Amino acid sequence: MKKMFGDWQAKGITSVLHEKRGGYANNTSAIYGLADKAEAEGVRILTGITVKGFQYGSNSSAVTGVETDKGLIKCDQVIIGAGPWAKSFWEMLELPNEITIKGSDGKLNTKIPMWHYWMLTEGVLRVDPDFLKTDSGEMPPVIHVDTDAPLYSNTDQSLITDKLWGIYYKPDFHFKGIQGGASPYKVGKPGGEGVKVDPYGPKSADFVISDEFGDMWTSALAFCHKRFEGKSHLFKKGATGGLGCFTPDSFPVFDQFRENVYMIADSNHGYKMIGVGKLVSDEVLGEKSSLLEPFRFSRYEQGKLHPTSNSPFPWS
Repeated sequence: MKKMFGDWQAKGITSVLHEKRGGYANNTSAIYGLADKAEAEGVRILTGITVKGFQYGSNSSAVTGVETDKGLIKCDQVIIGAGPWAKSFWEMLELPNEITIKGSDGKLNTKIPMWHYWMLTEGVLRVDPDFLKTDSGEMPPVIHVDTDAPLYSNTDQSLITDKLWGIYYKPDFHFKGIQGGASPYKVGKPGGEGVKVDPYGPKSADFVISDEFGDMWTSALAFCHKRFEGKSHLFKKGATGGLGCFTPDSFPVFDQFRENVYMIADSNHGYKMIGVGKLVSDEVLGEKSSLLEPFRFSRYEQGKLHPTSNSPFPWS
């Protein structure tokens, strides 16, 4: 890192992750682009419709129709990729909110909540994106730092935390600044009870970032780079953030339920999981994917769990 940045000054760091230089796609623009591609293939996209529940066949558990606020939509196959609303659809399908998980010791752990929510925190520092260029004049990739070193405020030098913390950040030309976030934190009761996903994002009264986040994140930037010292006042004020709906091991579930319902339960990998679409469509058409096999729902009862994160980020 010191070869990349002459002002790198983070203390007590054992490892730093930075991605290889890649491209960038604004999520909203990309989704509209995908919609255009789908409609060019004859797909009809219906927006502004709320799903209320499902209708089932009289002699099977298969879904025969989707109940919406605009009426019943008959169907042969349902694919759900609803991000933070995964728990709501799970309940509509009458799937268990508590499951059994086989531990590494072979013991069966019962009544484990299937879902829980994490508050996601992100923001923007209003400096020119070029402000983060490397010493060689290159635009850096996303940088991710985890540490248990004490973090002090860049504004009043008070202790922010002496626990494990982490941030990520990158130059961002869409937001015209340095954009990134800090490790999320759990909200609501076990099982996600009492959490209102709607209204989502900036419109939420409960799940948007606070002034404390701005102080923490900008102070963490200054912890890493001398160039960010004294820049906390440039943090962009305004509501941002959101919720992630997570599985018990914080990894996605890709599987078939109710005979004809395929669920992409993404554990807040959301937009990053866009490439899974091809694999899922192949599975719906009968071609099983070995890449998706480790993410079946059956892994919990079989004890084929994914590694537990040692990072403050549950998905690391």
